[in-house]
Amino acid sequence: MDEMRLLQQFGEETGLPAAERLAPARSRLATAMAATVAGSSAPAASTVRPMPSRPRRTPRRLVLSGVAAVGLAAAIASALVLVPDRFGGSTPPAQADATQVLRNAAVAALRVPDVEPRPDQFVYIRSQEGSELRESWRSVDGTRDGLIVETAAAGRTEWVVPGCRNGRAVPVKGNTVVPGETEPCTPEPAYRADLPTDAAAMRAFLAKNASGDPGDANALGKDVLHYLSDSYLRPRARAALYEAAATMPDLQAVPSAKDAAGRPGIGVTWSSTNGPGEIVLVFHPETHTFLGVGGPAGGSAVLAVAIVDRVGQPA
Repeated sequence: MDEMRLLQQFGEETGLPAAERLAPARSRLATAMAATVAGSSAPAASTVRPMPSRPRRTPRRLVLSGVAAVGLAAAIASALVLVPDRFGGSTPPAQADATQVLRNAAVAALRVPDVEPRPDQFVYIRSQEGSELRESWRSVDGTRDGLIVETAAAGRTEWVVPGCRNGRAVPVKGNTVVPGETEPCTPEPAYRADLPTDAAAMRAFLAKNASGDPGDANALGKDVLHYLSDSYLRPRARAALYEAAATMPDLQAVPSAKDAAGRPGIGVTWSSTNGPGEIVLVFHPETHTFLGVGGPAGGSAVLAVAIVDRVGQPA
């Protein structure tokens, strides 16, 4: 169990002390405070002797109490940052670090209702790239024909995504299915039921299935983006992906980032072969949900993700 879930579980299982348990300590504190005030009172006028004027000093006991209060406040502030879903806190955008942004996103992912798709269903994703709107219906298990529709100023374009059944699929040339022919294929499911659900296993999975050379942070970042943008992730798998991404080297926070739809958020980026900030993952500054992508390499925005029963069905 990672530290985020451990802290969340500890908070849920540990209740506050009952009032009767706090009463003795409260009484002792009140008595001590009264004694301090009484001891610092001025004597009667007849016994007062002229003294040189000097600045009044705060009793040491109260100074120490103030230090303790500051320490407690700092501890509470740390808890607010670490577990935003339990206490309602969040990392201020201007002060957020990239690792904390991803950890907040992991906690937020666990709040989303868990829906397990059926093999005969479809993953619907509505996204935006520039002024172009894209809708896709992809087969959950990769065996059924899906559909992609793109709408831009020039018009509407759609094409079939053939399902792979028994190792064969119909070929597509341009936007047209070639009737009467098949070609070898491997199913490409829109939902992976085998994805790990804890950070360590997800790191191992990403390393094993990396699209680039070992240690290539840019390729690893693009692999993470692929799973975020092009497939359906259940809450625990999504949280594990964020936690694994938080261990990437050279992560940087982008306090004022925007996705392709112009929605502002907190960005996370990393060094790449084309310079820093080529790809920026953008997260909502309050809910910590994934919004889309910004950066010099181009942007996109994830507008909706849903599990539907048929092609063409909206979210």
